[in-house]
Amino acid sequence: MLNPPPVVLVTDTSVLVNFLRIDRMDLIRNLSPQFLVTDHAVGEITEVYGDQLARFEAALTAGCCEVCRVESDAALEMFGQLTGTHRLGIGESATIAHAVSIGAGVALDDRRAANEARRISDGLVLLGTVDLTRQMIVEGLLSVEVADAIKDDWATNHRFRLKIGSFRELL
Repeated sequence: MLNPPPVVLVTDTSVLVNFLRIDRMDLIRNLSPQFLVTDHAVGEITEVYGDQLARFEAALTAGCCEVCRVESDAALEMFGQLTGTHRLGIGESATIAHAVSIGAGVALDDRRAANEARRISDGLVLLGTVDLTRQMIVEGLLSVEVADAIKDDWATNHRFRLKIGSFRELL
């Protein structure tokens, strides 16, 4: 049986962009956890993924996610340590630091960032796009067929390839 995701997930740019590119932020809105996006990740969307900015702003207005700031002393200290290593990007560092400081889970796809997050907090819940899509199927937001079509769209049009043939394999 699949465990439900935590009540709050702090999401990195990578996960958001996957759903922004296919214009399906409604899936994020309707999934059970609340999604927080640090202002640092918002900056990455603005600077690197400007073509997705209008969709992101519409998603904020629609309540799909909420912008938060990394501002507690503990989060700022961890953020400084993570950015100081130069192994992670600013968005990933902010996402991990904020999640750990508030006891939330993390949504990200970058393997290096996931490994660093586990090193910092071995109990931290880490979910990626695959996990979230699987949860969307479990919660009845997507059929396996639609999820597989999305997976194929990501691979064909957005350079995001999954190492599964079908989401049916994960259920």
